[in-house]
Amino acid sequence: MPFGIDNHMPRKFDSEIYISPADEWIFRGNPIDKEEILTYFRNNLHGNEKGVYIENTFGELSEHGYIKIDGFPCHVLHVEVTEGEISFITDDGRSYLFGEFEIYETKDGGILGLRSNEERIKYRFTWNAAKELSDLLIEEDGLTYLNWKGVKMQIPMHEGEVTVPLPTDYS
Repeated sequence: MPFGIDNHMPRKFDSEIYISPADEWIFRGNPIDKEEILTYFRNNLHGNEKGVYIENTFGELSEHGYIKIDGFPCHVLHVEVTEGEISFITDDGRSYLFGEFEIYETKDGGILGLRSNEERIKYRFTWNAAKELSDLLIEEDGLTYLNWKGVKMQIPMHEGEVTVPLPTDYS
């Protein structure tokens, strides 16, 4: 191995993938529409101080392909309510419990979701999921509350942006 090269550091670059305002995944101007590829990408999305990237691992090698986001890369497909918990089933192949997944109101009156440990990757609720969640929401004096198990919790306003630009450097 040449001096100064660390094979354990991921290679970082612009993946040339873009998430449009309509939530379409686009690579070099062409839509990505194969569900198994989209599920893989969504399941391997990570964020850091530089942006959002897809992590690919090949044996001991890994790479971080950064993406530009103007829409929502992931979606909540279903909200499942049981006696003991609320689950958010998403199109990244995961299910998140309330507490691991946070909900926010948007300035335009919508709802978005975030994994509790990941502020850059945002989830749009599909119509069906929004309807399922709306059964738990009440509005009073211009504020929205989650009303569950006898507890009324205010839904906070999301102050950040949905968009995530590409990093200016990858080092």
